[in-house]
Amino acid sequence: MGTPKLFILSDQMRGASFSLTQEKYSLGRAEDCDVCISDPTISGHHCTLMKLDDDTYAIEDLGSTNGSKVNDQRLEQGQAVKLKNGDIIQIGNIEILFDDVDASREESRTVSVIDLDDIDTGEINKTTMRNLGNKFGGKRVQTLRPNASHNRIMQVIVALLALVGCVGVVMVIMKFLGK
Repeated sequence: MGTPKLFILSDQMRGASFSLTQEKYSLGRAEDCDVCISDPTISGHHCTLMKLDDDTYAIEDLGSTNGSKVNDQRLEQGQAVKLKNGDIIQIGNIEILFDDVDASREESRTVSVIDLDDIDTGEINKTTMRNLGNKFGGKRVQTLRPNASHNRIMQVIVALLALVGCVGVVMVIMKFLGK
């Protein structure tokens, strides 16, 4: 079973991730928070993530100044909202992605844009048609899958930047030594 994670999407800490393995997490600007995000739009103790009995997580706002949202829906103080894979959490001006790929696999299903009630299906009844996907090994699509080519490109860019930085340091040292 995979571990749920939080991914920071906003510029200041973009790409930072936090694996969720504990029962409870405090999020906020204060240094004693489990997930400390130094941003002036976030309260010292902004919100809490809690692990529920079914191994999912819920978020609760702690009366923060700028509030908390899940998928653009503002949370009321003391209101706990169960999180699902792909939910976007906003605390202050910072957006965070909740990633629980294992839960996503369990909930995954194919959605058809065809309304079976509006068409004549002939010999197969509509209830049977709705369930055919599982009988014929329908393909399941995993959201938020790793992108290997993107990772390779980023590794090359980082290596090139490191090389340019090293060359720059050598040039400064040589200039300092007068050579």
